[in-house]
Amino acid sequence: MIKKSVPHFFTSLNLLSGCFSIYFAYIFQFETAFIFLLAGVFFDVWDGLLARLLKVESDLGIQLDSMADMITCGVAPGIILAQLFVMAGNKPLEIFIGWPLDAVVEFIPWVFIGFLIPLGAAFRLARFNIDGSKINHFVGLPTPAMAMFFGALPLLVKHSDFTFLKALVISNPGLISLTLIFVLLMNANFHLFSFKSLKTGLVDLILRLLLVFAASVLIYFYGLGGISFGVLVYLFLNLIKNSLFKMGD
Repeated sequence: MIKKSVPHFFTSLNLLSGCFSIYFAYIFQFETAFIFLLAGVFFDVWDGLLARLLKVESDLGIQLDSMADMITCGVAPGIILAQLFVMAGNKPLEIFIGWPLDAVVEFIPWVFIGFLIPLGAAFRLARFNIDGSKINHFVGLPTPAMAMFFGALPLLVKHSDFTFLKALVISNPGLISLTLIFVLLMNANFHLFSFKSLKTGLVDLILRLLLVFAASVLIYFYGLGGISFGVLVYLFLNLIKNSLFKMGD
């Protein structure tokens, strides 16, 4: 019984980390929000790994894992993105609502665009549960990669080397474009290498090593904000792999 509960414990830590990330994003503490998001991704890796090592994989674990991922890698980056729309200088609207509230409601319509991210993540995770859990590669950008991109984005534009990006990225056109691109990437029929299995060939091994090296260099020079660039490198390496594979056909 205890052995079966070990992966569930890590899944619970994943979900709680996502909740903390959401809270800190709401109060614009993006560094702390991102640290909790990364903690959630870390626990997500370990719950599946431990389930396989202990041979206690179960349908319950699969469902719990998706629910936790929806919070950490769906809702949390959506809230971060919504807060970036606030940082972009959008002013709230005031609308009077009669019955049953009889009150003035203040909100920023642009923030709702950020909630397309959890919507796209929900479809990505549901599709993964149906047909992607037993394969050794990803079909569509995995939600943790998307979450890390948006979690690191506010840290990247704060870096002294990239302050010029703030006006471009933290703007309605920039944020809308990124939202649509990443929703499409999550749900595209695009194969990406994963770290779930190391038996997928020499090409994947080389690409994994290149990604680890590039991500390490980016984090060294640009701190946690460099993870956003790391996700872009991951996409670029897969674009090269898929292009070469098609050319080989």
